[in-house]
Amino acid sequence: MAPNPTTVNDETIEDYDDAPAFLSRGEAVEVKVDDNAPMDDDDEAMEDSKPVSTSPAPETPIEDVSKASFNSHSDAIYAVASHYNPTNHTLSIVSGGGDDRAYLHAVTTANGSQICNTIPLTHPHTDSISCVSFNTPFITNDGSGKLQENLCAVGSYDGNIVVYNGDNGQCAKVLEGPSDVEFLSFHPKGGTVLLAGSMDDGTIWMYHTPSNLRTQANSCLQVFVGHEGGVTGGGFTPDGKNVVSVGQDGTCRIWAPKRGVCKHTFKLSPGGLTCLALGGGQDGQLALVGGEDGKAYIVHIGSKKLVATLPHFEESKDTNVASAVLTGQEKDDNVISEARSLEAVGFCPPNIPGMAHWCATGGVDGVLKIWNMNVGAAGAGTAQLRQCCVREDQPKAGITRLQWHASLSLVICAYTDGVVGVWDVRAGTMVRSLTGHADMINDMDVSFLGTAAVIVTGSDDKCVKMFELH
Repeated sequence: MAPNPTTVNDETIEDYDDAPAFLSRGEAVEVKVDDNAPMDDDDEAMEDSKPVSTSPAPETPIEDVSKASFNSHSDAIYAVASHYNPTNHTLSIVSGGGDDRAYLHAVTTANGSQICNTIPLTHPHTDSISCVSFNTPFITNDGSGKLQENLCAVGSYDGNIVVYNGDNGQCAKVLEGPSDVEFLSFHPKGGTVLLAGSMDDGTIWMYHTPSNLRTQANSCLQVFVGHEGGVTGGGFTPDGKNVVSVGQDGTCRIWAPKRGVCKHTFKLSPGGLTCLALGGGQDGQLALVGGEDGKAYIVHIGSKKLVATLPHFEESKDTNVASAVLTGQEKDDNVISEARSLEAVGFCPPNIPGMAHWCATGGVDGVLKIWNMNVGAAGAGTAQLRQCCVREDQPKAGITRLQWHASLSLVICAYTDGVVGVWDVRAGTMVRSLTGHADMINDMDVSFLGTAAVIVTGSDDKCVKMFELH
């Protein structure tokens, strides 16, 4: 077993088992939504039974509105991460994909011109790159007053986690980890602790990655064991005092970082859990979890309570399927199960007026739903559906990623047809459609500078694109 030091980066990682009162378990109450979509006529059933592609027809030209595009990869891109440095006006992007390669890209704007550079990251992976992450948003001074190093981490299905200098792409250290690395997440207090989760054996590893990591013989701090199946997502709570993970066994688990023990297990779904968002609520202790069953679950980490269940996917009484995604497809159990799955969830930032308790869910059905947590004076709560957003131009395109805007009532969604859609969630309308990709977007990351947003996407079309939203 890996060692369990009591301090990291001169700070003690403490375990808090106190259970502060919060929301009692609430029922999800759906606000009535007007949906007058007509059913398909019987005489159209034969034609509708043909599989429908969500990608544009080959002869249809795609307007590319991206501000930068990188074509370094020779296969589909599965992971992207980015950060913007306002001091030198440079956006750094790390990408990885099915060609077993990772690249560090830089977009620098100076004197009205734009310069793009790409650095191949050198470690010879033997399997697909599955996840990438920067520690830049979290770095702080070390004990001597020197800033910690800007790092980017690259995880692969070959079991290697490689840490690079985030500015020049120099390899800092190769970490031995679990096979089939599925996610990476840095500690929010200093960015010198890294989590990695496995889709193979269901373990989660925690590493120490300070500026002097090149001289460390053993940087593994802890291994968390307990999931019965692959771990699909995880991260630290905003205060850094708990690790939260979700897995294919349908559980959401709370872990004590120092001791490596599971403090609580939420058994949420009979199927797998697919996505996780942390940091919700006024105290930052809410977690939002999406499942293959088409439901989202809100849990409170401190009180260890299930707050609400959100019924994102709802089957039509007439067709027993969601008409938006399954029209024209064979309505068997496998297709229905795939159509239920949630792929992206997120909490609204608390600084947006009147929306502090809002959250969003998006799924394979192509529907973006906006929910409101109503919190009473006694701590009781319910969840109400505020908006149900479906694209008029391509209602069958599924949602793969979503991100709330940092300061505006907007949600940015990536779709399976290669489009990035920007929704005004107060009005329930799409205000921008950012095009350029020719195939499904697998990953998306968004950086903010005031009300401006820089959107980075990686697609099955082997291309990384950067969009600007003003």
